[in-house]
Amino acid sequence: MEQKATIHKLRFATATLLASVVLLTIFGLVMLYSTTSATSHQHFLLKQSVWIFLGMMFAAVICVVDYRRIGAASKWVLLLVALPLVYLASAHVLHRCGQDWVTELPFVASINGAFRWLRVGGFTLQPSEFAKPALIIFLAHYYGTKPRNVLSFTKGVWRPMLVVGMIVILVLLGGSLSVTMITGMVVMAIMFIAGVRLRYLLLLVSIGIILCAIVVGGSEERISRLTSFRHPEAAPSGNGYQLLMSQYALGSGHWTGVGFNESRLKERYLPESHTDFILAIVGEELGFTAVAGVMLMYLLVLGAALTVSNNALDREGMLLTAGIGLSIGLHALI
Repeated sequence: MEQKATIHKLRFATATLLASVVLLTIFGLVMLYSTTSATSHQHFLLKQSVWIFLGMMFAAVICVVDYRRIGAASKWVLLLVALPLVYLASAHVLHRCGQDWVTELPFVASINGAFRWLRVGGFTLQPSEFAKPALIIFLAHYYGTKPRNVLSFTKGVWRPMLVVGMIVILVLLGGSLSVTMITGMVVMAIMFIAGVRLRYLLLLVSIGIILCAIVVGGSEERISRLTSFRHPEAAPSGNGYQLLMSQYALGSGHWTGVGFNESRLKERYLPESHTDFILAIVGEELGFTAVAGVMLMYLLVLGAALTVSNNALDREGMLLTAGIGLSIGLHALI
């Protein structure tokens, strides 16, 4: 009876996870079209459709491969991710030192002074986004196959943190503090679930907070962005402009919105509205109810992932699914 109940939970969680992802994907495409059709026609819609198709193909392959085999090859996966990160981090550091020629290097895409992307044909790739799942796979395999390591500082903290630290530093050197922080949060969550001693985790969190304070405090641009985040009205024509316009968009939507494809801010007043600020357009066009629905879908994704994790067949599977679910959940929350 207990086994049947577990199977029932897994089936329900899997169905919920799949349905939530499909609904979010379809809704995302619809809103991307609404946000960009007036200025870019179907360019971004077609581009995103290609990525979705590639993602589906990759997911189909992953479904038939034992995750333990992927975990066993996690060091090679990390190496594959580290190579482009080293390339972009080197370009960013050289550019900061006044070497403007690095922007002409092959495959380098410098956007707003940051070197986070590789340009391949008409597409851009952000290697730091591949670093998160690579680290999750590595840590899930490391702690899943050697559970006693969590009790030791050397084996449970020092050794895996050497690997994690190198990847995280490369992401940071590429100019992506936000991805660095989210990756660090996911790593801490996996270590907590794995059972690493709390005093070790508190030590790592303290070190992380100090390093973030140093990185932010050493950059006038980051301090300015942090200040404008708290008080966007203080810099309405500077760093606070984007956030202030997004608040106007959300506020004007009220409960049900001004109507699909009827946004007044997306064309002239909210730059790059199809990227991080697309939720503001959702709120303007479809209202608070749609924003709440999006958040609910992400909560369902996280809840389903954690349910699968709680009923996983082994420790590695438990850590892997929890890590991936938290990675998506933390991004959505922030």
